[in-house]
Amino acid sequence: MTRKPEQQAKEMRSQVFSFMLETRGWKYRVFLRQLRFFKYVAFAPVRGEFLESYYTLMRYLDDVVDGDVSLPEGYSGESEYINEKIKFSQNTINPKDKVDYLMMYCFELAEKFGADFHEETKDILQSLLFDAERRNKSIIFPKEELSYHFHLLDIRGTIKATLKVFKDDPDKYEILEPLGTACRHQYDIEDIEADLAAGYVNISAEDCERFGIRQEDLHNSNSPQVKSWLCHHAREGMNLISEHHRTMPQGKFSLFEKLVFKFVYEIPAKKVFLKVLKE
Repeated sequence: MTRKPEQQAKEMRSQVFSFMLETRGWKYRVFLRQLRFFKYVAFAPVRGEFLESYYTLMRYLDDVVDGDVSLPEGYSGESEYINEKIKFSQNTINPKDKVDYLMMYCFELAEKFGADFHEETKDILQSLLFDAERRNKSIIFPKEELSYHFHLLDIRGTIKATLKVFKDDPDKYEILEPLGTACRHQYDIEDIEADLAAGYVNISAEDCERFGIRQEDLHNSNSPQVKSWLCHHAREGMNLISEHHRTMPQGKFSLFEKLVFKFVYEIPAKKVFLKVLKE
């Protein structure tokens, strides 16, 4: 008997959740609980179901790009795979695998609460494509180019999508740009060792020059030059959180949104920054 698309989508989500907990439970356990808690606190089971499913979808695709899970058979590389998913996201016909079914399921859930996530999905996948194309190459990019792709992923993609889930005005995403950028700083710091090992250089050309970071330093996350940059990045992150506090009132966000911004994004980022600065 052929399994229904919804069943295949839920199987995919369950498999990814299990893999995340088995391999990086320390990193994702609390966040996954928060996703499920959202359903009950917000009295929004459909939106909660979407959030779980959409996060799982993007987490899996990111893991493929990073090499944390094997590239599915039949593709010459991660770039070809993500390109195919970008095309499918814009025209969801003839699904090929569980990822496609999960994406379709996400879009169907979104329709139930009157939202469309095609644009945000394309933004996020375009940023993943950027990572796929630079993996294992240790290319140093100008700050402007790195910022553009991180803006697609963390702000125009992720934050805008989050606001839609909250049934808020997605155009408010610009007000939350300091928080989104602070979270990017958090990920840069947390993943510095893994990123450099995979050939991802999230240190701009300008900062490499400023801190004297040479090509050989990009193979050693403990080099004094990289450590100096990490401290600088943490201080920038703290300043961004302060800026977020100043700009957030412009958005007139609900109490629930403010709590999510604080406990899901701000507090984990601040914890990482303070740890680096204390060291």
